[in-house]
Amino acid sequence: MKAKLAVFFLNLLLAAHVAADSPPSASRYISQLDRQDWILQSDALHYLAENRVQAALPPIRKLATDSSRTPWLRGRALIALCKIEGQETPPPLLLEFSSATESIQRAAACEALELYSDAAAKNLSRRLISDTDPAVQYRAIATYAKIQKAAAWADIDQPTRSPSTDLLPLALRSLAFTGTDTALERLVALMKDPFKNQGQAGAILRLLSDIPEPKLIPVYLGMLETINQEDPVFPAILSAIAGHQNEDIVNALQNALASNRERATYTAARVITLLLQAPELGLALRKALTSAKEMETFEAGLTALGCKEMEPDKHQEFFAEFLDHTETDLRILAIRCLSHCREANLYDILSAIIDDPDKTVRYAALNALLLAPLDKAPTGKLVAYLESALASTDEPTRILGFKILSHAGNAEDFQPALTMLGDALKSTDDLRREAVAAALGSIAPNNGIAPVARSQGYITDWMVVGTFYNDKDHKAFNEELAPEKNIDFNATYPSTYVWALRGHQNKPGEKAIERDVSWEEANVDRTNGKLRMGPLLPPPGTFSLAYAVADFNCQSAQEVSLSIDGDDAFKVWFNDKKVAEQIAPYQHRQSCIASVSNIAITLKPGINRFLVKSANIGHEWWVRLRLTDADGKPIEVYRQ
Repeated sequence: MKAKLAVFFLNLLLAAHVAADSPPSASRYISQLDRQDWILQSDALHYLAENRVQAALPPIRKLATDSSRTPWLRGRALIALCKIEGQETPPPLLLEFSSATESIQRAAACEALELYSDAAAKNLSRRLISDTDPAVQYRAIATYAKIQKAAAWADIDQPTRSPSTDLLPLALRSLAFTGTDTALERLVALMKDPFKNQGQAGAILRLLSDIPEPKLIPVYLGMLETINQEDPVFPAILSAIAGHQNEDIVNALQNALASNRERATYTAARVITLLLQAPELGLALRKALTSAKEMETFEAGLTALGCKEMEPDKHQEFFAEFLDHTETDLRILAIRCLSHCREANLYDILSAIIDDPDKTVRYAALNALLLAPLDKAPTGKLVAYLESALASTDEPTRILGFKILSHAGNAEDFQPALTMLGDALKSTDDLRREAVAAALGSIAPNNGIAPVARSQGYITDWMVVGTFYNDKDHKAFNEELAPEKNIDFNATYPSTYVWALRGHQNKPGEKAIERDVSWEEANVDRTNGKLRMGPLLPPPGTFSLAYAVADFNCQSAQEVSLSIDGDDAFKVWFNDKKVAEQIAPYQHRQSCIASVSNIAITLKPGINRFLVKSANIGHEWWVRLRLTDADGKPIEVYRQ
């Protein structure tokens, strides 16, 4: 128990000494150094070194000088210590490690030497090049090359000519630090075969990615040319490129695009898309694509130029050149690129291909128009523009045409659309009929909704009265109230109502509120034919019922089919005879749809009348009646 308390207070004391500007997790990582798990200790050393946590110096120094620890862990501690201290000259402990019996400690000393550039570091690294252990030698070679750069060539030339596989990453690191054309040519030559081995590739990239030499960027681009994007090494190479200055990356990409090599063009385009969207590369990429022959190169190039940050408006004409390409995928990609051009008038550019024989191209063009600015649409002429789509026998094409009409059309387009699509409203194809109706409804003026609904056979013109008090058990719904006894549109009826809170009716003993209600004219305000009772009647709409009457004139007798649906319950009389009654099972805060279809009735010459008693418990409240003939085609009727 005492031991546990001692550790607890020690950790508290340690946390108190952590600098105020240290990362939030510093204390946890410092305490992690005392764990016996070398993985946790290594992780802590890396974190504390990268964040330069000064408070970690004492425990790290203790770890580095603890002979009971493994040489490898002590070496990691030395490197972390040197990073955090940030001195200009190698500390005595590093010098001690450079002469240690264990080669792994001498290698760590060489690695730590990379943090210094003074004469002492240079001389020590050069001395270690003669170490008996090759791993130490090549670590020293890399350190020496970092300090001396081009001047190190005489010392690293021979060792880097044909290094063993396990020492190759360090040899390449020394060549990269040297940075001369000769050194980089050797680096590229050495990498070709070993880079096919993914394990070796990962080690190489880890040792190269922190070297800021701009001449390495073309080397990385060359690596990318040899692999595909699904290769596990691909993101590591991109990450290595990303570690460089944007200006240097742009210059390297410019040179790659100017090389007139198709694989270089493809690679540069992918890097632009995935890493650096620099608009100044646009013209160079377009020029490189003029000599391309492969499909994947064109796809990569168009994708890059179509990126928002690449200012695609500057490349409108280039994209448009691909609209009549023989490859379908390129045509579709060009359409998508054009849809990213804010200044492009897609209605003009795509007019020739919205009825393209290839449906995938057609779909792409129509979908692009859905993204086009509304002010680009041909006002008053949109229906004529979309005629081929709206009249297409291909259902997805028609649906896209209807969506564009709904999206970009306005009242000026309504009458032309109704003229063209009127027959579709009388179709027995319900999906097409409803899609056409929805499109027309979205652009219809206020007086245009009823004609669209009426053309589909819906009863649109009504007289309504309500609300009357009902309850959850539909008590009033099952009683005969005054309006259904004698319909008099001039009459006024007393009614009662209660306010329902959270679905509950009035409390026991609470009196209902009284008022008078009278008949009012009403019309459906949706092309789907629903007579929405809630907006038409005084509130509340919960625990209520109302009546609706529709009178219409017929020239002659006719056998028709009546379909009724509504939320929540209805009774319907036709010419004083009850023809339907339905109550939907109640579901809290959900639609409760009652429906009856294909009721055979006979319209008589002269005036015919529907009387509807509609009840609602909660949620939505509507009722709908539709007339069709024996073939399912709508019967259109008008108010007397």
